[in-house]
Amino acid sequence: MIAEELRAKNELIKIGRSQTDLLAFVMAAFEEMDQKVRGFAIYMFVVIYRMFQEAQGETKKISSEEIIECYDHNEALMERLEGAHEEFLDRIARVQTSKQSYLVNYVADALMGEDERGDVLALTDEEKDFIFLVLKTVIDLLDQKVHSHEVVLELLSGSRLHISSSYTLIKGKE
Repeated sequence: MIAEELRAKNELIKIGRSQTDLLAFVMAAFEEMDQKVRGFAIYMFVVIYRMFQEAQGETKKISSEEIIECYDHNEALMERLEGAHEEFLDRIARVQTSKQSYLVNYVADALMGEDERGDVLALTDEEKDFIFLVLKTVIDLLDQKVHSHEVVLELLSGSRLHISSSYTLIKGKE
């Protein structure tokens, strides 16, 4: 257990070096939660961040202004959808998160799945909603940075062709 905690702490330090504002946002957002709930939420954040990092490498720095704008947008969206019929919510969720629908579904399943599994960590509806809001904001921000600065085209040869924002072509092996 101590080794896992040390690895987690080192991972957060790495994230903090490249995405200071994003890490500060996540830590502040989950600060008031119960320790186990906070640990779960931060673990989910690290998983999401690592997924983007593994798939795309480092992303451009995300500013606090971008975080606030994206969070406010997602919060307003969730407020507008409050009380809507479940099928309608599913349809809206697919449209709103089409670029990263699998990742958003992963988060939703992780948050809702604990009820079905009967895990010891019982999240309230408010905790689920808030964790989802924060993590969807993280996903949207990372996705914006990846897609706004680089397009990856798969080549039949198994290598990748990167077109950066300066239209420089960089060819690399997968």
